[in-house]
Amino acid sequence: MEEPATADSLPDFAGHGYLRVLRTLHEVLQPRNYFEIGSFAGESLALADCASLAVDPDFPFEDMAVVRRIVSKPRLLLFRMASDLFFQRHDPAALLGDKVQLAFLDGMHRCEFLLRDFINTERHCAPNSIIALHDCVPVEEPMTDRSYLARPPIVPHRRHWWTGDVWRTARLLRRMRPDLSFTTLDAPASGVVLVTNLDPGSTALLDRYDEHVRTMLGWSLTEIGLRQHAAEMQVEPTSDYLSSTFRNLGCVAEGVCQSLQESGRDLDDLRA
Repeated sequence: MEEPATADSLPDFAGHGYLRVLRTLHEVLQPRNYFEIGSFAGESLALADCASLAVDPDFPFEDMAVVRRIVSKPRLLLFRMASDLFFQRHDPAALLGDKVQLAFLDGMHRCEFLLRDFINTERHCAPNSIIALHDCVPVEEPMTDRSYLARPPIVPHRRHWWTGDVWRTARLLRRMRPDLSFTTLDAPASGVVLVTNLDPGSTALLDRYDEHVRTMLGWSLTEIGLRQHAAEMQVEPTSDYLSSTFRNLGCVAEGVCQSLQESGRDLDDLRA
């Protein structure tokens, strides 16, 4: 039985921001392609120097410096639509000319949406690809409401922080897909979860999708507790992650390290 929460708010995460985490992934892994759901202002999309595909209902880009970085890619595909419709009509691997190597999922902040986005993205990845999930480790309960700003924050400076209930999706993945490898980082404001050891042929989540959604919606963060959820997610400092070679981190696919070793390149050399 889950222990009740001992507090309704956690301290702010003290790690490096999620954009720096993503930038490090691009710099070290040097993926041939990048796939993103939920671009918002475009800052995460601007980090990719490779062929990139992004899906967003609006693409509200305003900063021209960001836009210039986005359009400078060797190949750029933008699909202005909901992610469910995108996957109904398109194959991201076919559009990119290869399996998706690095993906960032930051779309609709409801657990069933992120679950579908993960299922659909994994199908188009390689086993050693990495899927990054945003906003899965909330630091207070009001930010986890399924509607935007449904309650005032407990800590005033968090007034516009909204994760929705995608924490449920990360929790489900850890429990129902033990074959996956996870690294959860304390990137402000609400964590980044890196998932690899993927199985593009798996139907475990899709076959029981309705059951999984009922399970997720049955969880109460008040009963679980913010600290307990963070403990289950095994949150670790971004400082350790960014200063370590990826081969020492559970989140990084063995195939990435092996391919670098075979080419005679060291991961530390790539950072230089």
